[in-house]
Amino acid sequence: MTVTSIRDAWAEVQKIFPTRYEHDASRSERAGYPIYYSTAAGVNAWISDLGNRLEVNLPDGKSVDIWIQSPAEATATSNSTENTEDTGSATREERRETAKRIQRFTYYYTKEYVRELDNKKREDAAVKEMEDAATEGGEIKCMVLTAENNARVMMNCITDCIAAVDILVNMEEDVEDWMIAGINAMLDKVYKGHAIPFDLPTSICGLLGAQYR
Repeated sequence: MTVTSIRDAWAEVQKIFPTRYEHDASRSERAGYPIYYSTAAGVNAWISDLGNRLEVNLPDGKSVDIWIQSPAEATATSNSTENTEDTGSATREERRETAKRIQRFTYYYTKEYVRELDNKKREDAAVKEMEDAATEGGEIKCMVLTAENNARVMMNCITDCIAAVDILVNMEEDVEDWMIAGINAMLDKVYKGHAIPFDLPTSICGLLGAQYR
C-alpha cells in the first residue's frame, strides 16, 4: 500500500500488526536499520523501517510493504516523504544523529560502571581483611565505601541514555524540533567543558518527557 506521511504509515501498521511491538536494538544494529519486534512470546513478527517504506513481516510468513510517497501537491523537486510545511517535528535524520551522540555517552557511563564494579571488589576485600584482623577490645576501625553507590548512579545513567535513544529512533514517538535543539545544546556545552555530568541523561529524558511516554 502507499501513504503520504510517516504518521499514516505507522497508523496502517497498527491496523495489520497482530501484537504490540518495541524497538529491538540488537536486531537493528545487525541489520543497519531500525527493527521493531513483537513483544508477544513465541510470535515471530517484526517491522523493518527502510526509510521510504515500512516492511511489515507477519507471523504467517507474509509481508506487507507500506510505501511512503510525497503528496500529489508536493513540488517535483521535493524528496520529502512528509509535508513540506514546518510542523515543528524533528526530522528522522536529526533524531538519528542526536541518538548517536547520546550513544557515545552511554559508552562512557558503561566504562565508569565497570570501573566501579572493580572498585567494589577491592572494597569488599579490604573490609574482609579488616574484619579478619579485628580483635576483641582492639582498635576501632572504620571504612568509607563508595563503589556500590557509584555503580548504582552509573547504571541509572546508562538506563536513561537507553530510554532517550529508544524514544529518538522510534518514529511513532512524537519528538519536537525544540527538544532536539535543547538536547544538542546540552551536549555541545558538555563537550566544551570537557567534563561529563552524571545528571545529563536525566536532563535529556526530562526534555523528551520520557516519564510521561
